Amino acid sequence: MQLLPILLTTFPLLPLTVASPGCGHPLHPPPTPGASSSLLNLPSDHHSFPSRQYLLHLPANYHIYSPLPLIIAFHGKDQTAQEFERQSEFSKPLLNTLGALVAFPQGVGKMWTGDPEAPSRRERDDIGFAAALLDHLVNTYCIALERVYVVGFSNGGGLVDLLACDEGVSTRIAAAAIVSGAIYKDKSLKLEKGEKLFDVCRPRRVPVPVLEMHGSRDPVIHYDGKSTPDGETWPVEEWVQGWKVRNGCKEGEKPTWEGEVHGGSAKKRTWSCGVGAEKQEVLVHYTIEGFGHGWPSIKRQEDDEKQRFGPVSWNATRDIVDFFGSKSLPSEWRVPGKWVRDEL
Repeated sequence: MQLLPILLTTFPLLPLTVASPGCGHPLHPPPTPGASSSLLNLPSDHHSFPSRQYLLHLPANYHIYSPLPLIIAFHGKDQTAQEFERQSEFSKPLLNTLGALVAFPQGVGKMWTGDPEAPSRRERDDIGFAAALLDHLVNTYCIALERVYVVGFSNGGGLVDLLACDEGVSTRIAAAAIVSGAIYKDKSLKLEKGEKLFDVCRPRRVPVPVLEMHGSRDPVIHYDGKSTPDGETWPVEEWVQGWKVRNGCKEGEKPTWEGEVHGGSAKKRTWSCGVGAEKQEVLVHYTIEGFGHGWPSIKRQEDDEKQRFGPVSWNATRDIVDFFGSKSLPSEWRVPGKWVRDEL
């Protein structure tokens, strides 16, 4: 009679998976599980985004009745979805240990809302596009609703910050990750009167667990923010402090863990906040010493000498996937059926 309590203590129960409406839908390739990613169009019924495309990778273990995690990965400025897939390698099974579906959306003009050259949100709403793409994916494929993640590089990282701050999207993602994030101050952007982007962050759900990696020598999005060439950005440390407080940590609260990782090439700080049993990891920040603007990886890339100052001895993708793997959307925000932001 003593075995059951012992087993429950030793092996804690995992969160219950909530299957998306797309589970059970016949798969009409492309894409094909385990094969190369396919470039697809957002269906025409999304009239606000009639010509938007995304690259989709289905893992080899995809099955229409087995919900899997979903990662939506946003490329940097002047990149294509295909280039970001090759750069980040989220489609590779050795790095994508979650076995997640991965969608790589394509930005109009190779950029996203939040860049100084991008039009106002009223003219082109990439936050709305991301929400529409998420609607389409969960209604078409078999996805675990509590395990949806967003990640972005540079300008794509800026969009991920906006998604994590968005009143609706924040209730639908389990965690967010940003690399070399382009988090501009609103005065650096083309905004219409009364429009706010990075200067206002009001997620409906808190905490939203966030991971950010930034090179100490980033020549494109400067660590101090003030001297960024294309316009002032939020200083990385100030931005980190904002998310720390927003996610429930006290003003001035120190990291729960701080130290060097990856052979001393990066300083990692972690904040776990809350009360008692509710305390949880809500913010992780890597300062990559001597690194520039790029995706940390062991591979050589074209921008190594001019702005990345790499390669490094580790892959950011592996660390991000590990971070995602420990995060799940709280039960009160798991909404089976078609998700409509205004009705959450």
